[in-house]
Parts: sequence; C-alpha cells; structure tokens
Amino acid sequence: MCGIFGFAGMDQPGLVERMGEALAHRGPDSVGYLRTPNLHMGARRLKIIDPDGGDQPIMNEDGSVVVCQNGEIYNYVELREELAAQGHRFETNSDTEVLAHGYEEWGENLLDHLNGMFAFAIWDGAKRQLFLARDRCGQKPLYYWTDGRVLVFASEIKALLANAAVPREPCRHAIDSYLRLRYVPEPTTMFDDIQTLQAGHCLTWHKVGGTGKPAAYWRVPQASSTTIEGIEDGLGDLLDDSVKLALRSDVEVGAYLSGGVDSSLLVESMSRQQHGIHTFSIGFGTDTDETQLAAATAKRLGTTHHEVQCTANDVAELLPKVVYHMDRPVGDALTVAFYKLAQAARNEVKVVLSGEGADELFAGYPFHRAILSLERLRGRYGENFAHEKLPSMIETVPVALLNRLNAFPAYLGDKGRAKVANFMRDYPDLDLWEQSIGLRTLFERHERKALYDGASFGNAYLLDPVGMSDYPESDHPELLDRLLELQWREWLQDWALIRQDKNAMAHGLEVRIPFLDHRLIDLAFQLPPSRKMSGKRDKIALRDLAAKRLPASTARQKKIPFHLPIEHFLENKALSDMISDNLDRARVRRRGYFDPAVVSDLVSQMGAKNFVATKQVMSLVILELWHRTFIDGESFG
Repeated sequence: MCGIFGFAGMDQPGLVERMGEALAHRGPDSVGYLRTPNLHMGARRLKIIDPDGGDQPIMNEDGSVVVCQNGEIYNYVELREELAAQGHRFETNSDTEVLAHGYEEWGENLLDHLNGMFAFAIWDGAKRQLFLARDRCGQKPLYYWTDGRVLVFASEIKALLANAAVPREPCRHAIDSYLRLRYVPEPTTMFDDIQTLQAGHCLTWHKVGGTGKPAAYWRVPQASSTTIEGIEDGLGDLLDDSVKLALRSDVEVGAYLSGGVDSSLLVESMSRQQHGIHTFSIGFGTDTDETQLAAATAKRLGTTHHEVQCTANDVAELLPKVVYHMDRPVGDALTVAFYKLAQAARNEVKVVLSGEGADELFAGYPFHRAILSLERLRGRYGENFAHEKLPSMIETVPVALLNRLNAFPAYLGDKGRAKVANFMRDYPDLDLWEQSIGLRTLFERHERKALYDGASFGNAYLLDPVGMSDYPESDHPELLDRLLELQWREWLQDWALIRQDKNAMAHGLEVRIPFLDHRLIDLAFQLPPSRKMSGKRDKIALRDLAAKRLPASTARQKKIPFHLPIEHFLENKALSDMISDNLDRARVRRRGYFDPAVVSDLVSQMGAKNFVATKQVMSLVILELWHRTFIDGESFG
C-alpha cells in the first residue's frame, strides 16, 4: 500500500505537496503530511488495514516519533500485543503504528522484529534524525538523492524529480548495464546521482551532520553444509502460516494464478483459509500461454476466475504508460502484461498474492540447470570437450533441433545458437556472477561495442563499467546455493519485484508475496541442493509438497517461462509504427548513444521473428521511451 516521500535539510513551500501528487496512483485514498523546519514528509495511502483509523503520518504517544510507511507489516498483531504489554498505548488498529512504538522500544533494532514488505521513514524528534529502511528482499522500492546537505526520498523517482534541485540527467554509465541485463542493478539507477536504498538496508540522516552511508541489516542466510533432520517437514506448515499472515487485511484479497506449481500452491493454501477467492491470469492468444492450466486449477480449487488477454494493440498503446510508471527502464515489453493483469485485478480487489520468489528459493530457472549441467560435463568429459568441441558442435546443429531444448516457447534463431556456443567457450574465464548472467545477457560485449562504435556520443568508455561484476562469490559450500545467493543481490529486486510493484501500484493494487517470508528463505537455504535441483528436476521440495496437495499433473508441470510472444505481434501496424518512431535513424542519431545503421539492422532482423533480435529491439524502444519521458519531458497521454 501507499507511497512515501519527503526531504530533509531544507524548506521549500509546496514541494512536499507536489511530491505527494506525483504518487497519487500509489495511494488514491488519502494523503497526509508532516511539516517541520528542515524536515517534510508524507504518505499517499491505499487503505487496506484499519481503513478508518490508519491515515499517515502516524505518531507515538508524545509525538516524538513519526512514521510514514509503504507496505505491510504482516506480524503487526503479534508485535502490537508485545508492545502493549510493555506499556505502549495504541490509538489505531493499523500496522504502521506498530513501527512508531516499535522504534520507540527497540530503536533501529526494530528491523529484526518485522515480518513484512516495507519501505518506511521514521522521524526521531528527540535525536533529530530521519531513519529510512527497506525490507529484506526489496519488495517495496525506495529512492533517494543527496548532495550531503539535503536528502530527498520517495517511493518513486518521479516524486524526487518534483524537486528542481534533483538533477534530471541520464546516468550514461548505466547504459551498458541496461543493454547487458535489461535492467540497472541496485543501487544505481538510470539517473545520475539518484540511488536506490538497497534491499535489506537502512540509512540514517542527522539534522546536524547530514547523511550517513546506507548500512545492511540483513543478508541471505548461510546455507547449511549438512542436511538438517526434519527441516523439510516444516515447509508446508510454514508456507501456510506465511499465506495466513499475508491474508491479514480489512479488504478482499485475491491471487494471481498461472497454473504452475508456485501460484497453485498459494491458491490451494488460500482456499483452505478463506472463501470466495478471486483469481487472475493473463494470456496472449498463443498455444503456449498458461491460461488453460490456470482455468483448470481455478475450477478445481473453486475460485472465481478472471482471464485477461494481452494483445499487440495493448503493447503499442500501453508501453509508454508502463515506462512512465516503471521509473527505471526494464527492457522487456512483458511489463505490459503485468500492467494489464493488475488493471483487471483492481476491478475486483485491492490486494493480490503472487508466487514470485519460489524460483529464487528452490532453483526453478533454466540457467540454474544449464550451469549445473555444464559443470557435470566438465567433470565427466573434461574442459576441452565442454568448452571447445561441444560449442563447435552446437554451431553446426540445425537451429530447429536446438530450439527443442530452448526453455522459452519461441524460435531461438542463429543469434540464440551463437549465444549458447559463446557462453560455453567463455565459461572457464568467467567468475560466478558472470557465469550466472551469461545465458540471460541480452547484448553480448561485441554487440554492445558495435552499437557504440558508430555513435556520435563516443561511448567506448561505457563498455563494462566499474561495478558491474562487483558481486564477490559467497562462501556457501554448494555451487547451487552460491548461484541462488547471487540472485538476491540484483536479479530479484531489479528484474522480478520492480515489475510487480510498479505496475500494480499504477492501479492502486497491492501485491503480497508469501514466498519471500524471511522464515521461508531461512528454511530454503538450509535444504541441501539435492532437494532443490537434481538432473532434470527443479524445485524438488516444493514439487513434493505440491504432490501432496494438488493433482500430480500440477506438481509435475514443467515451468513455462512467462514470455510475451512479441515475435507474433510484429505484423500489427500500431506496434510496428511505435518501433519505427522510436528507432527512426534520425532520432537514434540525435540521441547519440548508438550507431543508427546497427540499430536499423537489428530492426530488420525482427522480420525473421528472431527471438533474440526481437528482444534486443524492444529493449532499445523502451530505453528511448524512457529518455523521451523522463529526460525530454514528453507526455504520451
């Protein structure tokens, strides 16, 4: 719920109100402000818990502690009872008031007591300091800008830009990161000097002395080197309890349902704890979407099911709006599907549960299996076979045959085949983080260099910017756990969660993610790798739980990557016009980042429905839309 915003170290009449207006979509139900000399903050509220009494800011008994929160504290009932027993007096039934009294009782150690998704600001009047914090997994966003004297913060960057002191300049060093990954890893954003407060971090600003450095208060737990007897026995009960906490609400709660094992387990647990559930799925009018699976699961579990379709016209019409709401470009038009799904869900409910996080916990992604398989090949047949002979064989295999091994329901194409072969050749020289991103890198290094070389801006220095590989390998004893741990530093927040939050909050819809309960994270990292992925099986512990609760066909359901079949939409005139407009040679030349001839060649490759080229082109379209919206100040209605 909600959006928070504020600034410290200055006074500017009307600014806090303008920041709040920029976030009206996140909290359409009410707005409130705290205005004191050199400290102003506020919250736009989406009323979910204690609708009548929970307006923010919320204070402790004497007003010395003031809180604005975006999110939900799921265990607020238990914390309220504990704090009341310590003598704290509550004026509301909201979860946000727990933060005020919890900070009063425990100070910054409050964070250790919380189970939830949150980004909050606490003004401590006695210490004359502002305390900002973000939840362990980064489910709720929080951005800030500081020049050392002034601090400006908000749930979305567009609210920061309401302050004329915040520079509206692109971070050109971030372009290479974006082309490589389709997102910019935290704490960097696509804006110069605007930072993300990283997941599991907090920051304290002192009224005298300015801003301290962000500090981590939580890390992914150390994996267990030995099997902990009976740990898996608690998985079902813990998942049920996580769902129970996420269902706490004074408004109706629905769920996203794909028909896969993760969302099906959540809805099955929900159906045993409440009645009349609304579920929502999205399709693309192709044979490979999951709408039929979702409908069958919904019928079996007795939910009121809603099916949404995303079309080529939707992509053309909605993509500029989605880019606006995302703040930071995420280079995949699939974000339009998240936007449409949230829009439909908001017509029925204010809150939905989602199955995000299960793949990160229990090893559900194809690149997990690819790396483990390559390691086995290295061990069995030697490095010469794995990194020289096999890549040469792959380059000669017909693409149609290789495509059968592709996890995505799309034509791999020559680019995709070359990507696989190059990855296998380069693998021995890469560190673990580089290995983990190898198969999901969108533009290879030589492709990025070709884009830059003919550009007027002179982008050579943008290649491989400092910090891109600043992800030292963890000390987890098992390779799979080291791979999983890496995802929590950037992939989860910057790719998966940002798409959920920004597109849902664009419609005043809250998404809750039970799999990201920190207790489930602890359990998952205590499981041995063999209970996560082995051979062709993934998410083994989770699938075994599903086999006890759901039909065997659901428990065995192969993961189908959530994929927008943009290659099937290319004949749509509105979509082709949007691509042509944004990647017009003259426009590309004026922007100065890329060689117009190279961009035009990429666009021409889309005609063959080349999977990789299509994704590359759409990522460039999204980057241009971002520039036009946030740097040039264009409005697309």
